[in-house]
Amino acid sequence: MFRVIFDMDGTLLDTQRICVPAWDWAGEKQGILGAGKHIKEVCGMNEAGWNKLLKDNYPSIDTDKFNNDVREYVKANLVIKFKKGAEELIEFLIKNNVKIALASGSSRRSVEHHLGELDAMKYFDAILAGSDVKHGKPAPDIFLETAKRLGAEPKDCFVFEDSSNGIKAAVAAGMKCIGVPDMVEFSDEIKQTLFAEITSLDKAIDILKEYL
Repeated sequence: MFRVIFDMDGTLLDTQRICVPAWDWAGEKQGILGAGKHIKEVCGMNEAGWNKLLKDNYPSIDTDKFNNDVREYVKANLVIKFKKGAEELIEFLIKNNVKIALASGSSRRSVEHHLGELDAMKYFDAILAGSDVKHGKPAPDIFLETAKRLGAEPKDCFVFEDSSNGIKAAVAAGMKCIGVPDMVEFSDEIKQTLFAEITSLDKAIDILKEYL
C-alpha cells in the first residue's frame, strides 16, 4: 500500500500568503523595506534556510527578532484553514486505510499550532517539522526520514507540494510528487519532474484510486 506525505504551508493549509505582509512588517521594524519579496524563494525551506537568505541579503539583520516578529504578525492576523479539497482527500485516505504524514519546513511550534487549531493532529501517522532534520528542503532529508517513520520505501510514497524547493526534495528522495501550485507557477523544468499537477487536492482522489 502506498503512503501519502503532505507539505503544510501552501499545500495542505492556506497559510503561505500571509508570510509576505508578515515579512514586510518584520523587516520594516529593522529598517528593511520589502523583505516579503523573498517569500517565493524560501517557500518550503526550514528556518535555517531562510535565515541564511536573510543574512545574505541583509547582513545586519537580527534574525531571531525578525522571526519572532513574523510569528507575532501571523498569530495576530492569520485565519487558519485547509486548502481547497484537503478535507475531501484526507477523508478518502483515511477511509481506505492509507497512512498519512506531514513533512513541513516550518517550526514544530507552528506545525502543532496550525494543526491544533483545526483539530487535525489526529489525522497523521507521522509529523515532521523543519528542525527534525539537519538539511531542509530542497535536500531530501525530511522526506526520507518521514518514509522511515511510516515504514515505507520512498518509491511507495506520494508527496503533495506547492513549492519548487519541496518538489526538488521529494524527487531527490525518489518519491512520486504531485504539484499543487499556490503562490508560484512551476517552471517547465519543475513540471517535467512531477508525477502530476493538480489545481486542488481533491483532484488527486481519482489518481490515487488506481493505486489502492
